[in-house]
Amino acid sequence: MEIVIDLTRLYEIGNQGILTTFWYLFSNGLWIFFIFIFIYGFYINWLLNQQRRWFQSHKFILLAIDIPKDTEQTPKAVEQLFATISGAHDILNAKEIFFKGMFQLSFSFEIVSIDGYVQFLIRTPSQFRDLIESSIYAQYPDAEITEVEDYVHTVPDKYPNDTHNVWGTEFALVKNQALPIRTYPFFEDNVSGEFKDPLASVLETMSKIQMGEQVWIQILIQPSHVDWVEDCTKLAYKIAGKKWKGKDVNRPTKFIDWIAQSIDNIGEVILPLWQKVEENKRDEIPSMMLHLTPGEREMIEAIERKASKIGFICKIRLVYISPLEQYNASRVVSAVFGAYKQFSTLDLNSFKPDSRTKTKINYFLINYRKNLRRENIIRGYKDRTGMRGHAKYILNIEELASLWHFPSKFIHTPLLQKTEVKKSEAPTALPIGGDEFGDKETRTEILRQQLTKEDQMVDIDLDNRYFEEKFAKNKDKINPPINHKGEPPANLPTN
Repeated sequence: MEIVIDLTRLYEIGNQGILTTFWYLFSNGLWIFFIFIFIYGFYINWLLNQQRRWFQSHKFILLAIDIPKDTEQTPKAVEQLFATISGAHDILNAKEIFFKGMFQLSFSFEIVSIDGYVQFLIRTPSQFRDLIESSIYAQYPDAEITEVEDYVHTVPDKYPNDTHNVWGTEFALVKNQALPIRTYPFFEDNVSGEFKDPLASVLETMSKIQMGEQVWIQILIQPSHVDWVEDCTKLAYKIAGKKWKGKDVNRPTKFIDWIAQSIDNIGEVILPLWQKVEENKRDEIPSMMLHLTPGEREMIEAIERKASKIGFICKIRLVYISPLEQYNASRVVSAVFGAYKQFSTLDLNSFKPDSRTKTKINYFLINYRKNLRRENIIRGYKDRTGMRGHAKYILNIEELASLWHFPSKFIHTPLLQKTEVKKSEAPTALPIGGDEFGDKETRTEILRQQLTKEDQMVDIDLDNRYFEEKFAKNKDKINPPINHKGEPPANLPTN
């Protein structure tokens, strides 16, 4: 039986012009496609309005976090903070997502330098304030948390602007999100046991900006499902040369696989009825693990380490704002982004400026496109939204703690034996003999001051009240009285 398709009519209609051809196709079923597109567009617009209305029903607060300068906590403490915040994940059903417009709310972890004063900030939905504060106090009991006004309203929204200029970009991953970046365990010296904090250079650079300049770093995080772990496992299997046997979460692919599997099952039933076929079972391809290079083995191990920890959907932004007369993006941005290159590994993953959001245009409508990107990056930062800009990606809690953590004074490896004292030359002020420096107590005090002066580390003034005094909502509570151990509270009632 032969099937013949006659296209003569279409050729005849096509020779009568574009409008005639379009009307013929439209009247013979194409109108269904246009109605579907119209209904879909109407639904998407309605859903966006529902999401906007639901989002505006929530209140967000901005918290300034101050940690004592002499803290000895490691980024592991902040990793526990992120792990606790993952408890804010809410499992939504289809009705809540597609009809009520509900979605998972995000947190924003920020490092801001205004006039050279650096501040750590967390923006959170108000219902999760207790979760954030309890998580911080659990790891840093002496921390000070102050609710402040949003600093982003101090800069204009429209560009070009008569007073300010802006440079901004988003951080994009160079490779597959299953591959991790360099994390804080790799910055620990195996010999001395000291932690070479990668954020030290970032904070040092941010503290060097001039009066009137601002540098903003924003890390948006959204609690995620565990579907991304399966993608990591697939990549590890692919590198190892093993066949993936898990279920594919992609619905179109899953449907196609179901059809192919059904045809195979039918064939296995019908084929023996036609002829006797000896069943030859093909052995599976053996694993290629024994033939992998050291780099490929390390890559598989790194993927599995990343998949073993909680992940968040993330977006990272970097913004530099300055008055027109002081604007010098290359001086500030190059140093900040260069400091973040410490988290890069050529064989695994690294960050790069996103070419689709970076406010630098080389060709075609340069000024128009540059100003449009400036407005988009500022609007996306101010709204703390993940909808604008580059696609989001997964970072686990170890990666996040590496990118955003409070600087510590000193970190030791507990299992590494160390000397109890530090050997060095005697201070120049050490008395040789006689009573030139007075009694024993005076000499001891002079020696202590000399040792303290010589042992000072590079100091970045994070323990200042500049940000709180400028943006705090209740300035009377900036410096609350601190009760010393053993003293009763000031508000304790007396007889």
